[in-house]
Amino acid sequence: MRVGDTAGDGVDAAKPISLTFRDAELSTVLSAFAEFTESNIIVSDKVRKKVSLHLVDVRWPHALAALLDAHGLEMERRGDVMWIAPATEIAAREHALLEVHAKRLQLEPLTSRLFEIHYQRAEDVRAMIAGSGSQRLLSSRGAANADPRTNQLFVTDVANRLGDIASLIEAIDRPTRQVMIEARIVEADDGFSRALGARFALLSRDGGSAAPGEDVAPQNRVGAGLHGPMVDLLAAPLAGFPPAGVGVGLLSASVSRLLDIELNALETQGRGRIVSSPRVITADRFKAVVEQGAEVPYQARTQRSSAVQFRRATLKLEVEPRITPRGHVMLDLDIAKDSVGMETSSGPAINTKRVQTRVEVENGGTVAIGGIYSQDDRQDEARVPVLGGIPLIGALFRHRTRSDRHSELIILITPTVVSGLPDIAPMLGRPDPEHVPQADVAEPRRPLPGGQQVDGIPGNDEA
Repeated sequence: MRVGDTAGDGVDAAKPISLTFRDAELSTVLSAFAEFTESNIIVSDKVRKKVSLHLVDVRWPHALAALLDAHGLEMERRGDVMWIAPATEIAAREHALLEVHAKRLQLEPLTSRLFEIHYQRAEDVRAMIAGSGSQRLLSSRGAANADPRTNQLFVTDVANRLGDIASLIEAIDRPTRQVMIEARIVEADDGFSRALGARFALLSRDGGSAAPGEDVAPQNRVGAGLHGPMVDLLAAPLAGFPPAGVGVGLLSASVSRLLDIELNALETQGRGRIVSSPRVITADRFKAVVEQGAEVPYQARTQRSSAVQFRRATLKLEVEPRITPRGHVMLDLDIAKDSVGMETSSGPAINTKRVQTRVEVENGGTVAIGGIYSQDDRQDEARVPVLGGIPLIGALFRHRTRSDRHSELIILITPTVVSGLPDIAPMLGRPDPEHVPQADVAEPRRPLPGGQQVDGIPGNDEA
């Protein structure tokens, strides 16, 4: 029994009480509590025990609770009246009330109602209200059917359950905020990320922008968390420790607006190239998947036959955004870069590189993920036909070149919370219809008095 439940309205619960009884009827002691607390107490006729107690300056709710617990009694409050009875009697009464309530539900008439679901799937709502056990909102006589074509929910149940279901649908059937995920996949040389970070360091220091094509000396790493620009894209290793395989950095929204300009400037210098720039809009807490690549065929042999199967060698990006109460975006990122490796007897091997992380970015900010390196060693030979194959002197007509290229894959992800319906024209690369210049329309030539015509406006026969 909770002590707070015993507090009456007549006397302050902090007021102490002093009682001394010896072999007194329990009902008599409870009557003394009722008089002291100016409360209305009903004692069950099954309370027939005798008690002895000695209490001095004890808060009366604590004294009453200790007395009831010592003799297996419980109290049930009904308005201004407290009913005290053995715990078994109260439990039996509650069980009987539940049975009576269940029988009333069996006799209560059923009512049907049609719900129009606007933002959720009707089948998902039906599964929610028709769950099993304590998760079920429908009564034992209730039923729910979903129409996927019209996205409507038809529910039949008693009136009070229909009211609970209507309240639930009103609470969950609301528009979900959306996030536009813009990814820039850049393939660059070893120093690309450092050069890009240095340029943003200059922006952070001077508050301006560097001219396109201007080289900037590398600066020390500067970071201000989510409230300032993070200018060093990739984390450098600590002294005495090997470098990490993947680096993660943040750019604030103010710096992210200049990201495309800086990428284009470094691209013109031959430092890297933008491989892909996918954009996708997804709902809050809903996963978006962008995948680009190829499926590599290989011969799968068994004891009796062989068949051609495929292995994926793709760049796969999975992003699940979650909008925080502060307006930032929490991103669950899963990035996989698979490429074709060496040939084996069972087919080509697939080189796999994968990054899984969770990062919080401000609205319009950018998270940069790098450290996915690749190395390409090539040796080419160019020769003059016929002469290049002559022994000894053929070396004069041959030229061999060897290239050792190291590249890094950098993925820049910018989440932006979408307010209202987004304009998809910029996403598709199409101009806004309101800003499309209108072509000059030729007007028919109008004759003037005397057979003269207006110069510069062709007639219908000349158009």
